[in-house]
Amino acid sequence: MLGILLGVDEGLLEVVPGSKPEHAVRGPRIAAIDYRDGIALAGAPSEGAWLHTGRRWGQCFDGDVRAVRVAPDRRLYIGVEPAGLFVSTDRGATWSELETLQHVTRHHQFPTPAGHRAPYVSGVAFPKEGLLVAIGGGSVWHSHDDGKSWLRRGDGLDPQVHATLEHPEQRDRFFATTDSGVFRSDDAGFSWVQSLGGLDRSWGGTVAIVPGAPDRLVLAMSRHAPGRDGALFRSANGGVSWSRLMLGEEDEWDLAPVVTRVWDSEDTLFAAAGDKVWGSHDGGRNWLSLAEGLPTAHAIACAL
Repeated sequence: MLGILLGVDEGLLEVVPGSKPEHAVRGPRIAAIDYRDGIALAGAPSEGAWLHTGRRWGQCFDGDVRAVRVAPDRRLYIGVEPAGLFVSTDRGATWSELETLQHVTRHHQFPTPAGHRAPYVSGVAFPKEGLLVAIGGGSVWHSHDDGKSWLRRGDGLDPQVHATLEHPEQRDRFFATTDSGVFRSDDAGFSWVQSLGGLDRSWGGTVAIVPGAPDRLVLAMSRHAPGRDGALFRSANGGVSWSRLMLGEEDEWDLAPVVTRVWDSEDTLFAAAGDKVWGSHDGGRNWLSLAEGLPTAHAIACAL
């Protein structure tokens, strides 16, 4: 058991409720984490990526890592700045760059997002067919041939994409967070609709999806970039409208909380907000404090 994984300024923390948090990786600011089916991957800007496949954490990649994902087929993906995408099919032993994505960014000359030195890969998601990649400053792009060619998608989407996430069951449904809020696509990223009802801030952070009819969503949002003056919101109708979430007595934090769904659970969620970690077993309706006195988290995943 790895527990709840938190990316913090001082590295990567493993938090098991009732036990003392332990540093799994010390030093780099971990800003991206993903976990699926026994594989955990964490990345740090300018420092690289670390991998855990059942025994221990070890550095597996050098570079300016901005996004990490473990695919349903257990391929590993790392997105970097300037915009590039690397894939491993042998559990991180070797990495291959999908070089055609660099051609896309050079040809289109995307604007550089604030706070970055170049457009960067901000998210990787998995439609029913192919691969969907988000570029901060450049919207989303789809490849149907393992990265040999790319087609732009994103009609209606703010091109300053922070993250993308596929629906765990409806593989043509996606959510994206951006400079101007959260968007939803029901056609594998071709077109997007902005979701604003009930939100009082627009800088999008992490989102967790609890599948159902309709879907339930928990979303972190901020008033100011990058993630300042944050709050959590919940939607019980697939993102049509949102209501503010309270965690204990608080509903505002200096930095945006981060939220995740346990990858193989129907309705279990975890959130890190301020110096606490919270858990929910009913799709985000009610929350229980699990640990406190922790450093502020920039990323979260759950390896249970």
